[in-house]
Amino acid sequence: MYKISVVVATYNSGDFLNGFLDSIMSQSLGFEDIEVIFVDDASTDSYTLELLHNFDEMYSNVLAVFLDENSGFPGTGRNRGLDLASGEYVIFADHDDSYVENAFEVMYNEITKENADFLITNFYKVYENESVKEKTVFNRENIAVNSFREDLRLFDIAPSIWTKLFKKDFLTENNIRFLEGMLAEDLYVYVYALLKSERTVYLDDFYSYNYSIRDADGNKSTIHIRNKKYLASMVDGYFEIDNLLTKLNNEEFFSNIFKRHFVYWLTSLVASDISDTEKRELVAAINPLLRKQVNITSDFDERIYSPLTKPILAGDYDETVRKITKIKKSRARKDKIKSFFGLG
Repeated sequence: MYKISVVVATYNSGDFLNGFLDSIMSQSLGFEDIEVIFVDDASTDSYTLELLHNFDEMYSNVLAVFLDENSGFPGTGRNRGLDLASGEYVIFADHDDSYVENAFEVMYNEITKENADFLITNFYKVYENESVKEKTVFNRENIAVNSFREDLRLFDIAPSIWTKLFKKDFLTENNIRFLEGMLAEDLYVYVYALLKSERTVYLDDFYSYNYSIRDADGNKSTIHIRNKKYLASMVDGYFEIDNLLTKLNNEEFFSNIFKRHFVYWLTSLVASDISDTEKRELVAAINPLLRKQVNITSDFDERIYSPLTKPILAGDYDETVRKITKIKKSRARKDKIKSFFGLG
């Protein structure tokens, strides 16, 4: 049995795979104690396929699996990898990022010492010209809890699945799996794990992962994709998470979970260039969840979205879209002013 299984969903990822695997091979834990499972989502470029076949042949602890049809979302590949994982612990990585050299050693030692169901670390945001430490509400405070109720700030941590190491038996025994055919699949697993975990460790002061954020034409990270399919897929995932809370009798934590994610979704919608008709369809789709949030907190924890409260409660989708357009224009003016004075 390997100490850690690393599951990586890939799709036309050839430009990044060597760098990613190098970061795994250099782990101070020892590459021989790590299993790497690449699950390819029916890539169309020969370079990616050739690399994966080569990895599979060269290393006994590297497995490449190829899906027959493209699923379009990472959940399918991650679930397939989870089923195949033979490690005591499992982590899910993105193909275009990397781990720091001592990531797995620190994570493994801490999770075994605490006998935790899962462990969370912090990460670096890597831009073209700089690397920035992610800031959280914990302000470098580390914690270990027997229940999420002991520290609800855990819901304020980014759902980034690649910083979370799970005991494999914990996932399988609780049937915790990724959503397929939609997004917010990482948030779903994170929330499910928090609700079920009997020992959770968070290392806010340890930065284990290099999260690459790209925003060039033809080379954008998922965080910069704002088309209708992407935004609608997130809405589908949010409804599944809402259903999960009902299933587990944890509806009282709806706002704790969603308040920051609705702000993220609205920000993405505001920044998108999709048509007003598409925006209206998206607003209509997500409105039951937004209305529930507004009824709980009366705002979105960000003042700029306060004008949306009344039309959301009234179910006035046209007015909601008009307000969103106004917010976008206001932000564009502010960005223009900042750029003029060299502030942005």
